[in-house]
Amino acid sequence: MSDASVLLELAEADYVILRIKKQLDELPQRAQLLELRTKKAEVDAKGQQVAQIRHESEMTIKALQDEEATLIEETASAKKHVESTINYKEAAAYNKKIEGFAKRLEKIEFETLKQMERLDKVATVEAQVSEALAKLKTQDDSLLGAYQAQAVALKREIAEEQKLRDDLTKKLPDDLLVRYQKACESKGGRGAAHIEGIHCSGCHVELTEGQLEKLKKGGQISECPFCQRLLVVEV
Repeated sequence: MSDASVLLELAEADYVILRIKKQLDELPQRAQLLELRTKKAEVDAKGQQVAQIRHESEMTIKALQDEEATLIEETASAKKHVESTINYKEAAAYNKKIEGFAKRLEKIEFETLKQMERLDKVATVEAQVSEALAKLKTQDDSLLGAYQAQAVALKREIAEEQKLRDDLTKKLPDDLLVRYQKACESKGGRGAAHIEGIHCSGCHVELTEGQLEKLKKGGQISECPFCQRLLVVEV
């Protein structure tokens, strides 16, 4: 097998690897999964905000309940003082305190109800968040399964072509392989081409008769004067 033949097979293997990698990158499920996971992150963030609101409301209710318990105790204590004192001014002072406690207890009841209503709304949103996350997970699992099935098949093809490529590189002289690898790096992974009629198969530029003649005199493997890929003149 000539170096020219090996070079063309190597270029074809590299082309196939590039094509399959492009297929892998462009699998529709990939973009759909990214979109789904962006939505999931947004829903998660909403869930965290709601959880924070719930925590704040629960802490507020706890504080109101503690204050209510304290005021009930203080009210009971003040009433005892009123019942036990014979001093009018002292009794009036305690009655005024009792009235203040009663007003504050009314406010506590109102504020507690507001927080309870807030918790009801939070529970509704939490249920919506939970439902949305469940739906997103179902969609994610389905897409991921389809993506992985196709990705595994494509990666298997890449591995097979890569093995073929590795075997081919061992058949080329070191200097020619170095030239090919450099051409690949500068030409997006396609470092070799061949003459198709009067065109370079890599850049598709038409070669003049003089250029063709010069290339043929240069041996089986030359270089395209336009794209600088290694150019197989004849196999």
